[in-house]
Amino acid sequence: MKLNKNGLWRDMVNNRALYLFILPSFIGVLLFSYGPMVFLSVSFFEFDPIKGISGSPFVGWENFRVAVSDKYFWQAFKNTVFIKFSETLITFPVSVILSLFLFEVGKLFKKIVQTATILPYFISWIVVSALFKNLLAPDGGLVNEILVHVFGMKSIGFLISNQYFPWVIILQDAWKYAGYFAVIYHSAMIMVDTTLYEVATVDGAGRWKQMFSITIPCIKPTLITMFVLLTGYIVLGPFEQVFAQYSPGVYASGDIVETYSYRLGLTQYRYGLATAIGFMQSVLATLIVLIANFFILRKSEEKVL
Repeated sequence: MKLNKNGLWRDMVNNRALYLFILPSFIGVLLFSYGPMVFLSVSFFEFDPIKGISGSPFVGWENFRVAVSDKYFWQAFKNTVFIKFSETLITFPVSVILSLFLFEVGKLFKKIVQTATILPYFISWIVVSALFKNLLAPDGGLVNEILVHVFGMKSIGFLISNQYFPWVIILQDAWKYAGYFAVIYHSAMIMVDTTLYEVATVDGAGRWKQMFSITIPCIKPTLITMFVLLTGYIVLGPFEQVFAQYSPGVYASGDIVETYSYRLGLTQYRYGLATAIGFMQSVLATLIVLIANFFILRKSEEKVL
């Protein structure tokens, strides 16, 4: 139902308590998502925060040219895509399997598992990073103690090795977000008409048959929506997670676009170049989502955007 201006105002007055609840989130989105868009013009200047935009030299597309010709940018971009693509490849199916498991088990066990798996989502990356630094420490860390004293292996520097660091980040993401996405998929499952299962049971279909013939097809719109939205994040790296754990020794495999642009802006004071990189990331992420939606729309009747 569409509301005109007066109808919308009346609805806001009648439901003012609900609108007050969403007001903090709305302000947060304006400040941190749309607010920075005002300063996108910085990417076209050799920006000096003291002089401001009006006093900074205009360089046009020079910052973008410098970015795409920088080998360190492409190294960070490659790392970002590898980490995020691997995270999606692992987290998406794991969360679907977990949601199907929750849908089949009893209520008490479901509550226990659901609470245990979604709890990591509410823990900040700083706390998660501190936890894993202790667990993976080369000297005295629980994981290395087991490897050395139980399996007779040598101690591994997981967070200082280019070989292992990306996989630590990838598996941390799966641990943190699988439960969250499982709750979303599980919410879609409980909305499926129960009569479908009753009819299938009468027809002799077992739990596995019902899962693949009823449950998964019925939550297909939710799965497609989440998958398309996740594709956009393939070029958007986990800044807080990586920043809290990486070091110069793992730049070759762990430096992502966000941490690279952070160093450009806040340690080298190349604000225009850092903004240009962020601008390109946002445009590319939007294009990827639109392209993914286009191809999915051609293959099915489901439309996300």
